[in-house]
Amino acid sequence: MSKINLIIPAAGTSNRFQSTIPKQFHVLDGKTILEHTLSAFKDIQLEDCLIAVNKNTEEKVHDILEKLSFSARTVRGGDTRAESVREAFYEAKESDITLIHDAARMCLTRPLIERVIEAAWRYDAVIPAIPVTDTIKKVQKDRVIKTLTRDDLVAVQTPQAFKTASLRRAYEDYYDKSITDEASLIENAGNAVHIIKGESNNIKVTYPLDLEYVRNYIRNNNN
Repeated sequence: MSKINLIIPAAGTSNRFQSTIPKQFHVLDGKTILEHTLSAFKDIQLEDCLIAVNKNTEEKVHDILEKLSFSARTVRGGDTRAESVREAFYEAKESDITLIHDAARMCLTRPLIERVIEAAWRYDAVIPAIPVTDTIKKVQKDRVIKTLTRDDLVAVQTPQAFKTASLRRAYEDYYDKSITDEASLIENAGNAVHIIKGESNNIKVTYPLDLEYVRNYIRNNNN
């Protein structure tokens, strides 16, 4: 039987969220954002689940896992998201596929998770994405250098999926601290990253304004 691991980086302090607590522990509809996120994976058969935490939030995450009866382990994260994922990757059990999902991206659906997993059997790396609708300009300080063509741009989401063996080789041969995400690492290793259709609701809570969007999502999907 195939083995799938899930890694959730949740060690960040959410500076842009402008709150005294990290955004993944903000409560919506009686549950933290992290609880909502984990609930999306509750019926997905996983070999192992690693949640990267910092020392100040490890106990809180353990309480959440006990409340949900969700089988997962915690690992101390690094200074950046990429370092946290790497720490968790090397602590995880052996698997065929590794899923990586943002802790604060709570509005994903099971069909999206299943589409990502299905595509991961065919490709080394799979990322969901949606078309960019805004006009995007490349700037230098306060001057526009170039207007980019929207047809060539997508907004990337998670969960992202990787063949575990390919991701391990990329970590061993191409990792450095300038890497911001695992798809970039696979690209640096010379392997293709395959795009599948994401979901417009699958936003990442980044700013306080995003909370109104996810409140509406919960309200509409609980009816």
